[in-house]
Amino acid sequence: MTTIDRRNFLKKITAISVGAPFLKAGSSVPAHVDDLDRMPIPKRRLGKTGFDVTIVSLGGQSTIEQPDRFDESVEIINHALDLGINYIDTSEVYGNGISETYIGEVMKKRRDEVFLTTKTFNRHKEGLIENNFAQSCQRLQTDFIDLYLMHFINNLETLDTILDRNNGAILALEELRDKGKIGHIGISSHSTQVLSEALRRYDLDCVFLTINPAGMAMNQSPEETRTFIEKASEKDIGIIAMKLTGRNSIFNTGVTMDQAIGYSLSAGRNGSHFPVATGVIGITRPEQLDENVRLAKQYKGYTTRQMQELEKFCSA
Repeated sequence: MTTIDRRNFLKKITAISVGAPFLKAGSSVPAHVDDLDRMPIPKRRLGKTGFDVTIVSLGGQSTIEQPDRFDESVEIINHALDLGINYIDTSEVYGNGISETYIGEVMKKRRDEVFLTTKTFNRHKEGLIENNFAQSCQRLQTDFIDLYLMHFINNLETLDTILDRNNGAILALEELRDKGKIGHIGISSHSTQVLSEALRRYDLDCVFLTINPAGMAMNQSPEETRTFIEKASEKDIGIIAMKLTGRNSIFNTGVTMDQAIGYSLSAGRNGSHFPVATGVIGITRPEQLDENVRLAKQYKGYTTRQMQELEKFCSA
């Protein structure tokens, strides 16, 4: 594909995905910037959790895990909530707890505005509740986690360990759920093979997986990912997208942020149903947050054919 062909292709996909120009809902009249600012971020139901989550959400990596960026990070988190974002994702390992600490600085005043997710790397029941979970809650300044994920489950051996009925991490998560300390249970993974097996063996509430048109940072093709999402949707699993840009490497192919968002939010489409609830995006600069929200408000779903064309473009 020539440079000119690639440029024209990307312009075509962008016009389809975000609309050109952007229109007021139910109107043929182009919207002004002020209209866009007043619009809420679209929401989707997060599977069996029943929670309506904004289609873009704030990730706790990048800026919000740097030891020398406390003030900026707290400002970003507050700004995300002011914009209407209602889902925040973090982990005990992001910045060795720094991300949770920064988020906790905001949660102590605005906890009821957020569906809060964090993750544990502990693979066993032993020590998970009294150490990992307790420390996460302390840093996050809350006594309740909406969604607790077993983190980075990327091979079947690790899956066997966390689901072990003698000392697997799942036992601790079930205990926390039964005691009302967490709302829902899930796993994060870069492998749809592992996720498929996990759903076969356990009734998870949510999965957190890589979704991008280049298949970057995961162990399967984009087509396999789309197929998995369709099957997971049939079980009403809450589906959360990560690495929409493959840690920004997707930009090297010429794909833009609006296309990365549009693709990930359209994955697994079944008619008018879009099973991916939200895309978690880590940011490195505050202005990126405003751009992500603007793109989310203009989002229009891709057809399967358009997604396949973008996948082919990325592999060319």
